[in-house]
Amino acid sequence: MTKRRDIYLYLTLLCFFAIITIFVVDGYLGVYDTFRITAGERPQKIDPDFWLHPDATYGTWVAWGEKVFFDYEIANHRLTGYSTEVNASVWRSQEKVRDLLTQTVTIPALSNAQMEWSIDTVELVPGGVTQGQSVQYSVRVRWDNIERRIILNINPGSFPVPPKPAIRLVPPG
Repeated sequence: MTKRRDIYLYLTLLCFFAIITIFVVDGYLGVYDTFRITAGERPQKIDPDFWLHPDATYGTWVAWGEKVFFDYEIANHRLTGYSTEVNASVWRSQEKVRDLLTQTVTIPALSNAQMEWSIDTVELVPGGVTQGQSVQYSVRVRWDNIERRIILNINPGSFPVPPKPAIRLVPPG
C-alpha cells in the first residue's frame, strides 16, 4: 500500500515540475527587443509586450529641431546563441528616406546586444511645410521576419520664430 502512495506522490511532483517548466519555457525563453527613445527631455520605453499584436505601431511627437535618440536592445533568453542582421531606416509615404543602421549582431546565450542611433529632425522636415502642419515619418527596424514601426510626428509648429517687435502703447491725448 505504501508503494502505491509513493507513486501518487511522485506523479504529483512530476506534474508540478512539468507545469513550472512550461511556464518558464513559454514565458521566459525566447528573443525579445526593447526600445528606449529620448526626444527632448522625454524618455520613453517600449517593452517587448507592446509588440505582441503583429500590426502594433508606436507613435511619438517630436518638436522640430530636436534630435531623437534611439537605444535598441535585443535580449537572447535562449540557451543557445543567436545571430541576426538588424536594419533600421527612416521612411515617408512608403519611400525610404535614409538608412540609419545595418549591423550583424551575434548574441551569446542568455545575453543582450545594444545598438544606438539618432535622428536630427532638422534634416527630415521637407521644404514647403508651413507652421502648424505636422509631418510623419516612420522608423522601421527589421531583423529576421520581424519589423517594428515607430511613427515620428514632427511638429514644425515649433520652428524658430523671430521675436516680434515690442508694441509701444501710447496713451490717448
